Amino acid sequence: MAHPAADVGFEQIRSLLEAFRQTDRTAASDEHRLAWLDGIRDLGRRVTALTAVLVAEADEAGSAMRARHTRLEDWMARSGQETPRQASSAVWTARALERRPAVRDAAASGRISVGQAKAIGEALDALPTSLDGASRTAAEQLILAEAQNAPAEKLRTMTDRILRQVAPDMSDSPEDRAARLAERDVRARSRRKLWFGSETDGSIEFGGSLPVVAGYRLQAMVQAVSDRRYRSAKDRRDRSALEETPQQRAADALVGILDEAQSGQRGPAQERPIPVAAAQLQVLIPYQDLLDRAAATAVLPDGTPLSAGELRVLACDADLIPAVLGSDSQVLDLGRTVRLAPPSLRRAIGLRDGGCAFPGCTAPMRHCDLHHVRPWQEGGRTDRDNVVALCRVHHAVCEPRPPTVDGHGRPLVTDGWHVRIDRRGLPEFLPPRAMDPARTPVRRTGYAATLFDHGQPRRAG
Repeated sequence: MAHPAADVGFEQIRSLLEAFRQTDRTAASDEHRLAWLDGIRDLGRRVTALTAVLVAEADEAGSAMRARHTRLEDWMARSGQETPRQASSAVWTARALERRPAVRDAAASGRISVGQAKAIGEALDALPTSLDGASRTAAEQLILAEAQNAPAEKLRTMTDRILRQVAPDMSDSPEDRAARLAERDVRARSRRKLWFGSETDGSIEFGGSLPVVAGYRLQAMVQAVSDRRYRSAKDRRDRSALEETPQQRAADALVGILDEAQSGQRGPAQERPIPVAAAQLQVLIPYQDLLDRAAATAVLPDGTPLSAGELRVLACDADLIPAVLGSDSQVLDLGRTVRLAPPSLRRAIGLRDGGCAFPGCTAPMRHCDLHHVRPWQEGGRTDRDNVVALCRVHHAVCEPRPPTVDGHGRPLVTDGWHVRIDRRGLPEFLPPRAMDPARTPVRRTGYAATLFDHGQPRRAG
């Protein structure tokens, strides 16, 4: 049975998009440009989700095999613009989306993206198989509500938080969590590998997989060397070095580490390519878990959980920096190291904010300034309750603007972003009135301080 109405509809959509593409937009106002951007992004989310729905329906019906005598994945990849592997991934994503009608409909209506829908599915699939149907439905609704203001990365890690709300009696005990992480360590170690490809035009590609602590140690060391070389290039005003990409600097840093390892770290310490304590790691552990030795697991500042075994390995490192967090995610005790340690306040703020605290920003702490909530020149103190980590870009966004006056000399209230410390000692941001007339506070998601926040979900950016 033909469906000409749908065919005509697609042609109309193409015509409208083409007409809009050719429209002269040079004289458009800022409001129009932002409205268009919002509109086209909404359409993009809907089209991507509807594509997945149509893929799932065609897959279920076996349309490609019946009509074209070929697999759906191969038919989708026929143009050569995507590989069969990419097409196969799209089919698997569509199948997973079709399994959850509420999530599928939220994606098709543009309320969430397909990436968020995929993350929601992963989080819900990780719930205990013994969970009853009503609790599963409640879990699905909770995570869909959270998806309105949370990225896919955050949603993917919400299984335990959702379970505590819909079935607290089924949440893992500290012993269960420790055992699960220990099993994860065994799997990670079995997957460890390092491979090198053949020479291609003077280069050798390589890759691999390492257990989490070993991977972070290597990453931290390469990043430390790369950052030091970048700062040195800025001091020397070396234009060619400053034009290198972060990936190129990381590659040079790794080669420098190999050169130094081969030479045996000869020469004065200050002249060595590998900085002392370059692979310094910070580990966070809740105060209650510190008291409960059976649950002595911890997390790295980006939220990666560590098992008790990994924690013991790190504890042998002289440059381990422990930070004990209380029930409200406040730093109760901050370990200090002598070598190359930044000021204790910066360390505490880094643990609390996890980098730039601005909603949606992922800049690491090493690229951040400490911003005074109440300006220094107005009597603001330099302490934990008055400073926030902000990258250079968002520091400028949140800086108080100079006072202005109207044509009659009356002071005008300038609109913009404002930051404050909430009642729990965590930073939250008030958006400009032009963006949100109610100025509803928002907060960055996924940073270290919220890892131990087991309260109700908050709106976040």
